[in-house]
Amino acid sequence: MRCFMIMCLFVCLHLAGCGTPSGTSPPPSGWANTAPTRVEQVVNRDGAQLLFVTQGRLQTWIEVPMVGAKVGDYVLLGQGQVRQDVEIAELGQRAAEVVDIAHVRVVDLDTAQRSVAALAPAGAVAVGTVFAELEQRAGQEVLVYGTVVKATSAVTWVWVHLQDGTGDVSAETHDLTVQTHEPVTVGQRVAFRGTLRKDVDIGFGYHFDALVEDAQLVR
Repeated sequence: MRCFMIMCLFVCLHLAGCGTPSGTSPPPSGWANTAPTRVEQVVNRDGAQLLFVTQGRLQTWIEVPMVGAKVGDYVLLGQGQVRQDVEIAELGQRAAEVVDIAHVRVVDLDTAQRSVAALAPAGAVAVGTVFAELEQRAGQEVLVYGTVVKATSAVTWVWVHLQDGTGDVSAETHDLTVQTHEPVTVGQRVAFRGTLRKDVDIGFGYHFDALVEDAQLVR
């Protein structure tokens, strides 16, 4: 009888799919989230889900295995392949791009935040912490890490806006500007080392509560 029950459990888990959904294990390179990733819209398909997600200021549609994700959930994601100009027949619309991702796991916000923080290099200071401890850290060298959400070349410098999912959007302490000569692209995960300054006015109407000056790209 015991052998029969074990065999039934094996069949249920591996054939009927009532165990852990496929694709929920971390990919070999680890999860690729650059900020906590929240599900904003869900389209259920046969064996798959189409999710509209936000990751910091980035947003996109992704197609993942069926893991029962719901609006408001947070997900960990592996790397994916991008498809351009994709029809979403269920909604009667087209998406500029859909990213096909094989590895996904539904988690709570705390797990999502801890997973993102684990990607940062040793000694990196979170963006939210930079603003919270600006008085104490101003004038010191800092190592910061996050996702490039904007990069503008002006006055011989590249002005990089960096976010890592920390800080307060309403207080504008979630976005840190880095002044560098290093070329970067939007969406790139980077670490910069430079000198933290507070209340910096560069003229032309540009003022920064916090600025990492003359920063060098670490990775």
